[in-house]
Amino acid sequence: MFTARTANARSLRFLALSQASLFASNGLTIPLMANHFGALGAAPAAVGLLFAAQQAGSLVAPYIWGAGSDLLGRRRPIIMLALALSALSLVTVAFLQQYAVLLVAQFCIGIASAGFSAGNLALVGDLIEDDTSRGRLLGMFRMTGSLAFALTAVTGGFIADGYGLWVPIAIAALLQGLGCFATIGIREATKPAKDGDSTPADPVDTHTDRRHAMMFFGVVFIWFYGMGAVAWQWPGMMHALGYPQSSISALWALAALGEVPGLALAGIIADRWGRRPLLMSGLIGQGLVYVLYRLVAPTWGIVPLQMFRSLSFSSYETPALLVATELGLRQRRGRYAGLYHTVAALGGVVGASVGGFIVGAWDYTTSFTIAGGLMIVVSLTIARKLPVKQSTTQTH
Repeated sequence: MFTARTANARSLRFLALSQASLFASNGLTIPLMANHFGALGAAPAAVGLLFAAQQAGSLVAPYIWGAGSDLLGRRRPIIMLALALSALSLVTVAFLQQYAVLLVAQFCIGIASAGFSAGNLALVGDLIEDDTSRGRLLGMFRMTGSLAFALTAVTGGFIADGYGLWVPIAIAALLQGLGCFATIGIREATKPAKDGDSTPADPVDTHTDRRHAMMFFGVVFIWFYGMGAVAWQWPGMMHALGYPQSSISALWALAALGEVPGLALAGIIADRWGRRPLLMSGLIGQGLVYVLYRLVAPTWGIVPLQMFRSLSFSSYETPALLVATELGLRQRRGRYAGLYHTVAALGGVVGASVGGFIVGAWDYTTSFTIAGGLMIVVSLTIARKLPVKQSTTQTH
């Protein structure tokens, strides 16, 4: 997958394997976690708070994890610790039923997810920083995660229907333990940038680039507001419409499977045409998907809509991660990766909390429509002001 031209190809492969274990775990759990909590007696608003607790953990931790990796000068220990914590927390969710305990476990999953996300994003940025096709490499790297998610999302639904909702969660914990072991094969990138070398100034040091960074993080916030409001509640909506868990997981897997070519293609387009066009198309496309759930979820139209969702997701994901890795030099990349995930978690917390209460007060489609409308408005007012091209000279 990663050619010999890439100096850090071996480490990229092991990092991709570690990432795949986490995404495979998510594929087993995310499409059914809301229904697992519901089966334990949690109302929609309580389910929203459980996911808000997870997002809250993700909110407080990413910058700390990222800054710690900068100070340590290494990313791999952060990734290993995060995967171990996540595995233990999933065991708790699988086997315990007390609401307070589940809240704590969800919070710990959020902290662990933040550690992996910040460390993973910073490390992949380190590994590809000297390559002129960063978009292509990052798209290929990220698509391994979506492929793993798609494969396990399909099987997770059948396992849950046959053996119970807790079984896929326990398997997910085992997968994350294996991912922790896979990190042994990662070697940190060489040639770190130094403050005293001849590297150009940090791109966010200028007033204009700082303003662009703030607009970018505004886009990140609203994207994850939509994800928080919709993704966690979507299985509940589908269940209420009469879909069995196996069909819910299969539809989610369909969207993830569509991301596999979509993420790779988005990386190639980002290298050629820039980041902004893809970010805008992703926001508008995903917003339309959320609005259209009101019309097509009970009909055959849900299948093509899920396929369109995968394309819009890919259009956002690859360029957004690229921008996050390109905001600063290597000695500050962990901080910016952490900041990206902090803003993402903040959007997720607001989305999960507000979305859950809107569902409780009105219905699922009202919450989804509000989220979709916000994403479209932000794309038309903020995202279009971002620079088309991203600087390629900050990594030496």
